[in-house]
Amino acid sequence: MDFVFQAVGFERNKFSEFLSGFPKRSGVYMIFDTRNKLIVLDKTSNLHDRMERFFGERSEMLRDLDLREITSRVEFRPTDSTFETLYLLYRERRVLFPKSYRKMRTFRNFTLMKINRKQRFPRLYASRQVKAGVDYFGPFVSRGQFTRLKSTLERTFKLRPCPYNIRGNDPHPDCLYFQMHTCSRPCNSDIDRRHYLLDVRDAIAFIQGHDLEIEQTLVGEMNTLAADMNFEAAELSRRKLEKIRKARLEAKDTFHSLWEFNAVVLLPTDSVTRCKIAFVREGGIAGFNEYDIDSLEESLPVDTAHFFNNTLEFVRREWQYDEFCLVCNFIVNPLQSVDVILVERSDDVTSRVLERIRDNAKRRKRKQNHVDTVA
Repeated sequence: MDFVFQAVGFERNKFSEFLSGFPKRSGVYMIFDTRNKLIVLDKTSNLHDRMERFFGERSEMLRDLDLREITSRVEFRPTDSTFETLYLLYRERRVLFPKSYRKMRTFRNFTLMKINRKQRFPRLYASRQVKAGVDYFGPFVSRGQFTRLKSTLERTFKLRPCPYNIRGNDPHPDCLYFQMHTCSRPCNSDIDRRHYLLDVRDAIAFIQGHDLEIEQTLVGEMNTLAADMNFEAAELSRRKLEKIRKARLEAKDTFHSLWEFNAVVLLPTDSVTRCKIAFVREGGIAGFNEYDIDSLEESLPVDTAHFFNNTLEFVRREWQYDEFCLVCNFIVNPLQSVDVILVERSDDVTSRVLERIRDNAKRRKRKQNHVDTVA
């Protein structure tokens, strides 16, 4: 889908003709001066009213910048949802201001939890950037939320919180965590890398809410050890299971893996016979198309296969992080007009989208009937 802007030339003595070119809809607009230089790039919930405020008759008490003397033309693109507005504004800022667009606060950014399993003994980090080959989980709406989960994971799975570059056989007796045995002490070779990575694997499963997988693994270990008469080791596995269950009572929130974050975002249009869909692959927005609902069953599977099954190459990883945060804004603070449908590779995406469209239609009908009844 191409986001094409419409251009309207500005002449002060033909203001009514100029104003009639703007719809009373939300959108993104750009204002250019007489030297063809961009001076304003912003969004609005009503393009017509915003232009009237900028270029209409002005009161002496109004202290806004008077653009009437320096404007040559205005370019705009109407939008049908908050998601589309933010995405379009972000894209334009990214293109026009590549070095400073991230400082413009187009939408809220979130903290990610980073786990680099390429390290010999990985630890947990807070991050706001993405690199290939590293695990990321989020979104964390505050640093406090991140810190609480980090402490829970370190305490439950005995992951090391120390900042040292641990290789093994290099104990740090001056470390408080070493003295208190709050980590598994890989620096002292109390645990080898293979078993430490198993704890990291369980921690990742805990972050994503896959507690049943951890429980099944530990119960299987307990049964095997008990059958071999190794009751001491079986008791350690039981204690670990109890510790994980207790940790879940403290940390009830679960988080998405960036590399497994696939979704379709169902968006409205100016007609109930059409819809717009954004395809989200590994957190980034891979495509943005508009469809007729009647032909959706034939056209959507082709695009779904294209966006979710083909190899995906991100031009820049910071764009992947930005677009992940944009989608997560509508998960953290959901809107009725924006449906974020998380999907797995094996899901029938078309059926899920059609079902959501039917549910939305029923909800609108019930709301309309309720209004008619009250009236």
